[in-house]
This record gives sequence, structure tokens and C-alpha cells, in this order.
Amino acid sequence: MQADPTRSYPGQHPQQTPATVAEKAACIRGRAVLLGLALIPPNFYWIVNLEVNRYSFATYAAPFYNVIFTLFLLTLANHLARRWRPALALNRAELLTIYAMLSIASALNSHNCMQILLGIIGHGFYFATPENAWADLFLPHLPSWLTVSDRAVLEGYYSGHSSFYQPAVIRAWAVPIVCWTGFGVVLLGTMLCINVLFRRQWVEAERLTYPIVQLPLEMTAEEGGFWRNRLMWIGFAIAFGVTLLNGFAYLFPSIPGVPIKRRNIGFLFTQRPWSAIGAVNISFYFFAIGLTFLMPLDISFSCWFFYWFHKMQLVLGSATGWSYQARPGGGFDSVFPYANSQAFGAYMAVFLMGVWGARHHFARVWRTARGLPGGLDDSAEPLRYRAALIGVAVGGLALIGFGITAGLTWWVAIVYFAVYFALAVLVCRIRAEVGLPVHDMHVMGPHSILIATSGTQALGARNLSIFSLFYWFNRTYASHPMPHQMEAFKLAERTGASGRRMAMALMAAAAVALPCAFWLLLDNAYRNGCATGRVEVWGTGFGNEVYNRLQSWTKNAMPVNYTSMGFIGGGFGFAMLLGIARLRLSWFPFHPLAYAVANSWGIAQLWLPMVIGSTAKLALLRFGGLKSYRAAIPFFLGLILGEVVAGSFWSLLGVFAGFRTYDFWP
Repeated sequence: MQADPTRSYPGQHPQQTPATVAEKAACIRGRAVLLGLALIPPNFYWIVNLEVNRYSFATYAAPFYNVIFTLFLLTLANHLARRWRPALALNRAELLTIYAMLSIASALNSHNCMQILLGIIGHGFYFATPENAWADLFLPHLPSWLTVSDRAVLEGYYSGHSSFYQPAVIRAWAVPIVCWTGFGVVLLGTMLCINVLFRRQWVEAERLTYPIVQLPLEMTAEEGGFWRNRLMWIGFAIAFGVTLLNGFAYLFPSIPGVPIKRRNIGFLFTQRPWSAIGAVNISFYFFAIGLTFLMPLDISFSCWFFYWFHKMQLVLGSATGWSYQARPGGGFDSVFPYANSQAFGAYMAVFLMGVWGARHHFARVWRTARGLPGGLDDSAEPLRYRAALIGVAVGGLALIGFGITAGLTWWVAIVYFAVYFALAVLVCRIRAEVGLPVHDMHVMGPHSILIATSGTQALGARNLSIFSLFYWFNRTYASHPMPHQMEAFKLAERTGASGRRMAMALMAAAAVALPCAFWLLLDNAYRNGCATGRVEVWGTGFGNEVYNRLQSWTKNAMPVNYTSMGFIGGGFGFAMLLGIARLRLSWFPFHPLAYAVANSWGIAQLWLPMVIGSTAKLALLRFGGLKSYRAAIPFFLGLILGEVVAGSFWSLLGVFAGFRTYDFWP
């Protein structure tokens, strides 16, 4: 009689079909989520020591290097577990879920998010003096349930040598912590629902490449080919060796290092009009070269082309004298070439083009949500489309209600959050299509467009004061959590994991990360003192930036910035022309998103690595073809990983040993 191939016998493991193996590899179990949550506090401790106490930008470039290094250690431990204790091993989907959870959490605890919030909650009350007249100008407009005003409680925060774990201190902070945590959870939940609505269009219809997630995908591949690739280890060795050497050179100056970090050569331009170029940073960051190699060639070329296009505008302004003719008005900028105004107009054009291009998809989403024929199958989506639409509506109304309760005028609150989410979608688009590691969008927040188009007097001190409290999620978008959510959905799609389990894991990470960030940041502040030498400049720098600007807004009325509005229109129109040209001309190399980001801080640091990465990609495609390009990808991924691993080694050494060490970025 023929044996049953699916039956198990003593001493024999049950035979598994390929479908069963794939199902197990894609399952996200509860223990993986718990492990991800458990890893949040140690990662936060690392970030606080780096960014608060040592003035480092660990969370200013994606993928965050603390998260990649954690995934590196988990992957190594997982290989050992598979060999010795298979029952303890995690599958690929679980490793990537932990990666996504830590990315979301790190974004929230970053230099561009919660660290700003802690820096402004009590700053205005502690540093108010009769000379600056803050008590008369705006302090009455700051809600007591969102701030801490007791100077006795704030003394320990700014002077240190104290403890957060005192009943009076905890009571003073409790209400703001609860209110801001609730606000943050609703904000993250609304982002997640918006991402669900865009996900299928970007992944399946437009097939955006998501360059940022390629490294974690390769690191966790079940077959392990990435770790056996010789070219990967060559790239790893180059970046690791140089970063290790530079770490020794930092500690022992007699050892020569390899200059790969940014250096300004703008001083070489001494004569007008070329001196108007300003700072020109050259750098050779391995991670940026590697990521550029993964980016679409036309986009990487467009980024550094438009960077120099902007520099030439500065030269033109100096040559004509336009740069020295400031125009009245606030908001984005008041001097030619109004680069931030141009960029905002371009961002809005790209957003509208993206929504218009997805109009048929959204129509089918609406039909699906209404149960009408001609819809889509949303059974595999992270949320049903009806639930996502309800989530966007309820979340949006809750956020607007929060803003109105805090003090925003109703129409200001609506415009504020509408612009914010438009910019948030654009950050997701930048990461999904471009793969740009730094997308700061500084001075692009909704407060800028409202001030530029309305003036400060029309808005009034109360609206301006709430703008300042909301600055923590609008200063820059370099660490924005929304693209990490979208990338997590891409990871789930690539591994066959449940999008719903991934969504639940992301929201669990956010719910834990927000109070955990408060805890560790406050613990650090009361021990070290944010106004002492034990904490770097941003301990008080964020508060100074926010409240000095608010003082200027409330004391000196800024009229409507009509010139800025004109350049917003110009940037919008130029980006639309670029978008239309790309639709009509298949060979057209310039991308409107690149024009929008070209003036950013990130491009200013990374333009030369982008030249190197895009040139290497072009050369391989031109002379070796697609096969050579694909064969070279592990080498460039190795460059990223090698720099991250060596940089993390030096970083952790400094944290645990208590002295400054080499920081590979920026």
C-alpha cells in the first residue's frame, strides 16, 4: 500500500506544502509585536542620548540607522535561533513588522517631533520676563491643559539635578501628557486611514519602487542570498572600514581619517554675483550613494540638477540686485528667489496631479465603500475602505475639534489640517517614488501659507499662539511617521503578510511610543537639565525658536505677502508644466517632485552623493545593461549597511562609555 505523503510518522516531521510554508512565513504572531514594543524603550534611550544630549541627527535620514542596526542584530540572532532553537525563530514578516514598529516609534521620539513638543510646553512660562513681555503678548492664549506653567516644576526641567518621579512634578505634567498623547494617536490613526486609500494606487497601479525598504527586505529574505553575496560584503567592508577608521581618527587625531562628511566650499566664491551661492556642501556619505543607486535615474538626476538651478537663481538675484530688495510680509520668505514659496507651490501642484491621476481609483474606492457595483476587492487591505473613509472623517473632525478647543478659529483649523495632510501625503509620495532619505520641507508647514495669505493681524494672537504649540509636528517633515506606515504596508504586500495585523502593530507602536517618549525625555531633562551644558543647544533651542518668532508675530504686524503668493503661483505653474511634459514626452528627464525638494536642507547635504550614485547607475545601465545593474545592487546595499553598522558601533560606544565618539551623519 502506498504511504500517505501528508501523514506524519514517529520521528518524522509533518510534510508541509509550499502554500503552508508561505503562510507560516507571512504570519505575524503576537510575540513579534510584543518584542517590537519591548525594543522601543532601549531605542528611545539611544535616540535621547544621541539627539538631545549629543546633538546628533540619528532620525533625520531614512531608514533610521538605529532601526537598521537593531534589525541587523535581530537577523543575526534569528539565524542562530533557526539553527539551534527553531521554535524561537521569527519569520520574515515578523522581523519586518518589528522594523516598521521601531521606525514609527523612532519617528515620534525624534528631533523633529516629540523633542520639539517637550521643548515648548513650558518654555514660554519659564523664560517670560518683563523685558520680553511674553506674559502680555501671548501667554494667556496658551491652554493650561496643553502646557506646564508652574515655575517650581519647570526649575528641575531646565536646571537638572532633580527627578521627574516626584508627585508634584508628575501631577503638573499628567494632563498635558494625556492630552497630547490622545492627539498623537488620533493623528497617527488618521494618517493610517489615508494611507489605506492611496496604497493600492501606488503599489499596484503606478508600481512605485519604494527604494527605502529594499535594504530591510534583502536583510530578512528567507533564502539568505543577500548574506552570501560577495559584492555585498565588498561594499560592506569598504563602508565599514572607512567609518571604523574615521572613528579612531576622531578619538586619536594623530590617525589620518577619510573625509567623507560634509564640508562647505562656498567660501571659494568671493566675488559678486557668485558669492550669493552661499554654502555648498560636498560629502561622500556611503548610505546616500547606495540609496541613490536604487532611485529612478531621472529623479535622482533631477534632484541635483534643480539644486544647482536654485543656486543659479541666487546668482541671478545678486547680479540684478533683486536679492537685496526685501518685500513686506511673513510666511515663507521675503527675498528673491523666494525658494520656499516656489517649493510650496510645486508641492501643491504635485499633490493635485497625484489626486487627479488617482481619480478613477478613488471613484472605485467610493463605490466599494458604498457597496455599489464596479468597486474593488478590499478584503486584503489593512482596513476596509468604508472603515478607512470613516476613520479619515472622524479623525479629521476630532483634530479640527481639538484645534478649535485649543483656540484656533474654525476656518483656520480646517485649512490648517487640510494643508498638513496634503503635505503628509506628499512626504509619502517622495519616499515611495523618489526614495529620498531626507525630506525636511523646512518652513513648509500650514502656518506659513496661512500667514503669507492672511497676515498676522488678521489671524490674531490666539491663532498664532496655537500655531506655535502645533510646531512640534510641523517644524520639518524629515522624521514624519506617515511614510513609515506606507512603507510598512509595502513590506506586508511583498511578504504576503496580513495588512491588518501590520496596521494593528503600527498603532500599538504609536500608542506605546508617545507616552514612552514623554517618560524618557522628561527623565533625561530632570536629571541633566535642558538649560545646562549636559544637554545640547536644542534643549532650549526649540523653545527659543518658537517663542521668539511668536513674539515677533504678535508685536510686529506682518501684512499679506503678495510677492510670496506670486512665487507660490509660479512654482505651482512650473511644476504643472514639468508634470505635463513628462506625460507627453517619454524622454523628458525632469521631475516636478525634484524641483520641489531641490531647495531643501537634505539635498544641500546629499547632492554630491546623488551625483555619484546616479552616475554609477547610468554607467552600469549604459555599458552593462539591466543584468549588470541588478548584479551590482547588493554592493550598494552593502555600502549602506556597512556605514550603519560601523556608525552604530561608535554611537553605542559613546552612549555606554560616556564620551563623544564619531558620528557618521550629517
